[in-house]
Amino acid sequence: MNHLLNLTKKEIKELLAPGTIISIVVMVIIFMGVGTLIGGEVENATAPTKIGVVNGDIANDGTVGEWSEFAIDSIYEFYEKTYGITHEEALEYVIMLESSFDDKLAITEEMIDKGLASAFGIPKGFTASINSQETAVIEEYNIFTNSGLLGSATSAVSSTAIPWISTSISYELISKGIGSADAGFLLAPVIGTEDAQYIYINGEIHTGVTPIELSTSIMSQTMMVPIVIMLIIMVIGGMVISSMGGEKENKTLETLLTMPMSRTTIVSGKLLAAAIVGLIYGMAYMVGMSFYIGGVMGSAGGADLQEYGLSIGLTDWILIAVMIFLAIFCALGICMVLGAFTKNYKASQTMMLPISVLAMIPMFITMFTSWSDLPGVMQAVLFAIPFSHPMMVMNNLMFGNMTLVLAGIAYLVVFTVVIILITVRLYKSDILLTGLGGTKAAKMSKAFSRGKKT
Repeated sequence: MNHLLNLTKKEIKELLAPGTIISIVVMVIIFMGVGTLIGGEVENATAPTKIGVVNGDIANDGTVGEWSEFAIDSIYEFYEKTYGITHEEALEYVIMLESSFDDKLAITEEMIDKGLASAFGIPKGFTASINSQETAVIEEYNIFTNSGLLGSATSAVSSTAIPWISTSISYELISKGIGSADAGFLLAPVIGTEDAQYIYINGEIHTGVTPIELSTSIMSQTMMVPIVIMLIIMVIGGMVISSMGGEKENKTLETLLTMPMSRTTIVSGKLLAAAIVGLIYGMAYMVGMSFYIGGVMGSAGGADLQEYGLSIGLTDWILIAVMIFLAIFCALGICMVLGAFTKNYKASQTMMLPISVLAMIPMFITMFTSWSDLPGVMQAVLFAIPFSHPMMVMNNLMFGNMTLVLAGIAYLVVFTVVIILITVRLYKSDILLTGLGGTKAAKMSKAFSRGKKT
């Protein structure tokens, strides 16, 4: 029994090393922060959002049509009932636009100036159509931006409000005893159609597509890169750290360090070999994930991104490849630094936790929200994690955010150089062989160093 107890204590002590405990604590803190961020984004998506209204149903003498006024009142009522707010509060969320109804570009520009993502357009003759018992069409305007999975929440509000307006007008017609030979009109006096949906994308207005369709198509393309990068980092990183732990355990690292070659050559050779293997893994994962995501997302429908200026060209793919390659180098450099502090193969397994967390954090954040929607502190944190940039690059290229793309490449280059220098410094020090606080291995390392000098 004593032997079992002693062995158990020994194993627990090895598994719960200070580095492991620190990694777990950091992981918990980071996941708490990410959870808070995502929870805030979900709360924002379900909270009432401002929506614009442009009324074109105004006579030459300035008289506003009766049914257009009723439609606007119905929008206020929709906000009151849906979000449980007062009429005075609803007035703050429904913003009347001053642009001419005939100038679609001016409407979208005013929406951008006022920070609105969606708006309704009540057309000319709206009241006349209802009085003539003809179905009226309400137009929808959307400003499409890169906002992750929750980006289409505002457009869903506008799509939900139109049936509410239609039902309200239908009840009002019936209560007034206004009959109709066409029962279909009373059931749906107001509708929204694809031809009456205007969406502003990268400075141009398009019709016939919804933000949800665009979000589905973009996710089907951009989701692949973050997942592949995370898989590459975890697989290749695990191989590198485990290899270093095995070399220490088998004493082959000491032999390698006594070879007649510089430590910079050793580090560069290890990084280059692992990076090439990482690219091979990446290409294999890319092919597999493209089929997988295409099959999963394909059934959900979508839009032709090329038609709306959101496609990826050859130059863009080159930038993506460069960024992925640099990210792999950064990951391998971090893994070699972590591997320098491992004592054996078993200890090396726990060192994968920090690198795994660093890979997962940007993946989850970029899936649920966008760079522009993050607070300044979170933007700084996301920018500092080197794996964030290749995960965001496709979205940034689609929406023309070249400043962030080029800044990301520059940061990855600097990060790669710095991490290589740190790794070379570690390979030249006693820590690589001794770990933290070693004595016997330190003497061996000094002996190897003297041997090299002679």
